[in-house]
Amino acid sequence: MRMGLYELMEGETYDVKIVARNQRGEGIGRVDNVVVFIRNAKARIGKEYRVRITNSHKTFAYAEPLGESRSLIGNGSLLV
Repeated sequence: MRMGLYELMEGETYDVKIVARNQRGEGIGRVDNVVVFIRNAKARIGKEYRVRITNSHKTFAYAEPLGESRSLIGNGSLLV
């Protein structure tokens, strides 16, 4: 593995915050230095989702959302 690059494991789950959307409507986020394209993520920028990696490459991955993360509320505040 090259320094600075991380490969996500297919089938693993991660919490990813949507930071942008592409022209196909996929949510875009990051896990470490890996860009994650979240298919079928009908969410606004800033929402955090629990996702499962479906296809992984060295610098990017595709994922499917499992549901909205419950650790954050709308403005990003932690739930107590």
